[in-house]
Parts: sequence; C-alpha cells; structure tokens
Amino acid sequence: MAAVNTMEKKLAEYKCDTNEALCLKLVRFPEDVEDGSTTFHPEYSHQIYGDDEVAFGYKGLQIQLFYTAGNLSTLFKVKYSSKVTEVFDCVEPDDIEGKIREIVPAGFTCNADDFSSLLEKEANFKPFGALLHTYTVQSEEAGELTYQIHKAEVTCPGFLEYHERLQTFLMWFIETASFIDADDDRWDFFLVFEKYNKDGETLYATVGYMTVYNYYVYPDKTRPRVSQMLILPPFQGEGHGAQLLEAVHRFYCSLPKVQDITAEDPSDSYVKLRDFVLVKFCQGLQSFAVDKLHLGFSADMAKEAQDKLKINKKHARRVYEILRLRATDMSDEEKARAYRLEVKKRLFGPYRKNQRELTKMRKCLRPEELVSHMDQMDTQTQHEELEKSYQVVVEDYRRIIERIAGQA
Repeated sequence: MAAVNTMEKKLAEYKCDTNEALCLKLVRFPEDVEDGSTTFHPEYSHQIYGDDEVAFGYKGLQIQLFYTAGNLSTLFKVKYSSKVTEVFDCVEPDDIEGKIREIVPAGFTCNADDFSSLLEKEANFKPFGALLHTYTVQSEEAGELTYQIHKAEVTCPGFLEYHERLQTFLMWFIETASFIDADDDRWDFFLVFEKYNKDGETLYATVGYMTVYNYYVYPDKTRPRVSQMLILPPFQGEGHGAQLLEAVHRFYCSLPKVQDITAEDPSDSYVKLRDFVLVKFCQGLQSFAVDKLHLGFSADMAKEAQDKLKINKKHARRVYEILRLRATDMSDEEKARAYRLEVKKRLFGPYRKNQRELTKMRKCLRPEELVSHMDQMDTQTQHEELEKSYQVVVEDYRRIIERIAGQA
C-alpha cells in the first residue's frame, strides 16, 4: 500500500493546470514574443481538456498559442521540463498537441522564425468589410487611441479563414462556446480593430467581435439575435463592449425590416451591458420622460422603444425600472415602497407560475408527492428569495446609473 501511495504522489507531480499552462499572446512587435507581460491565460479550458482542466504527463508544461495582432496568424508550440515516459514505463501522457489541433485551424506554424516572417506581413492586413463607427479611448500610457468597428461579409477575401482563427478564442473565454457555420448567409459579423503605429505605418489589431443571426419573423420581418460576443482580454474594461453593442444596435435600427434585437442565452455580464446601452438610447425618448416614470410602465413606452429602437417589451421594461430608480428619491419611504412593489411585481412572475403548477398538481398527485412539491414552493421561502432577487437587481441598476452619470 505504501508503494502505491508513493507511486501516486510521483505521478501527481506530472499533472498541470491547463488554464495556467496555456499561454496566449497577441503579438505586435518581435520583442512581444519573449515579453511575459503580454501573455494572458484562459478562463476556461474544460471543453478541450475535460472538466478538471488538468493535463497529465508533463512537468513545467507550457502550451503557447501566439497570434499576430491583426490577421491572427498563429504560432503553436508545446514546451515542458520533463515527460512522464522519461521516468515511468507503460504510462501514457495526454495528447496535448492533438487536442489543440482539433480547434486551431490549419495554417499555423510551429517555427518561431516563420512566425517572425508572418509578423512582418502584418502591415498588409486591413480590416474586413464596411466601416460602421470610429471612436477614441484615452490611455494613460499611449495617449489617445483610435478604434474602428466594421461589418464584415463572408465574401470578403480571406475573411472565413480569419474568422476560423478568431473564434478559437471563444473556447478559452466563454464557458459553453461552440463554433458556428459561417457559410450561412444569415450570419452578420461585426469586428473591432485598434489602429496603431509601427515604424511609421498604420497597422490594425483585432480587439473583439460579435456574431448575429438573422431569424425570419412572419410575414416580412427579421429578428437579429446576438449569438457570440467577445472582447479579447488585453482590451477588456475599456468600454469596447458598449461601443460594439451600440454600433450594432444602431445598424439594425436603420433597417426597416428588423422587428427587434435579441440575444441567444445571454450571460449576466451581457445583460448588464445591454441594460446600460439601452438606457442610454431610451433616456431621450418622450415616453420615458421623468414626469411619466412614476406612472408605471406604459404601452406608450413599449411602443416607442419598439418602433424607434427595435427594443422588445421585456427589455424596455428593464430600462423603465432603471430610469425610474434614477428618478426616485429612495430616502422617501413611500416612493421607495412604490418602486419596490413595481419591480417585485415583475420578479414575481416565476413564483406565480409555480402557484399555477401547484394548483394543477393538487388534482393529479398523491398526498405524499404533493407535500414534497409544496416544500419546494414554501410561501415564506418565496418571499425571501423575491427580496434577495430585488436587492440584486437594484444593485445592478445602481451600477448602471453610476456608469451613465460618469459619462455625462
């Protein structure tokens, strides 16, 4: 038994956290390759290396996926200080390279010199598609930086191959990511690029992107649905997500055939971003004027948001709640109570549904089965959960209000 434990301990030394082992880099200059400060790591690697996010068989494992900043030409290398087969016979290490090759498209290089040659060609890279929007961001280190948002078409020369490289980042930063069939002409692609200077030339670096699928709505409308959105880690926290979502929203608002704009299985962070953008759009609408907010969510609000901004009723309702909070003196007990009841009325929907289900259960379940379901829907618990939900929602709303105030 002692020998077995000793063996297990020794083998455990050959386990590596794949989130730490994976080294990602967006390379602009040759010196970036050896500069550790430009490296970033995945948030997730379970879709490639399993739920434990562990690779077995190596010590000092480093999986390098380096991309040229614009065209995303790829260098793929695997390094390690020792391999389990050097010490133990009949013990197979994980196929690290094989798993990466499953998601990284063909055309990558494993040679650093070849990668340097690809880096020199970055001056030839230009953003794909039509320019939708240009904006600037003030940087403490680099001063004023300029960014562009483009709408790309699959017919743009080289775009499909570029997109295959770009979407590999999804696997590392979106928990349930999957690749799309980019050949379907109902997909729209929106890309963010940074303009930067290198040796007197203007070059472009990939910042992030969004994919949108255009669904048919009877009889003659479409419903664009955001499928994927990612701002690459070196650019996160700088406002690029809001700029991208605003630009995309404006684009679809200009199309008469668009019914409204939705999102597929949105994350909490996306919902908060969308709330921020939609509040900015709606705060200037007549139906959302301050003197009308205390009267409650109205059909006029839903209609104006739909007609002018392609915002559906559910999203318009959240916008109303945020704007009403901003206009409410929460130190006034009566006004605060009125606001709280208004928000809880919407939040109570799922609990009301549970009550209807319980009524149906009473007709078809045996007493002992009914008791177990009634325990799950205990009224007191519902009230406690409703209050928790309300507090979380209001806290999120306050952050959005503060962010908007900071931009005024």
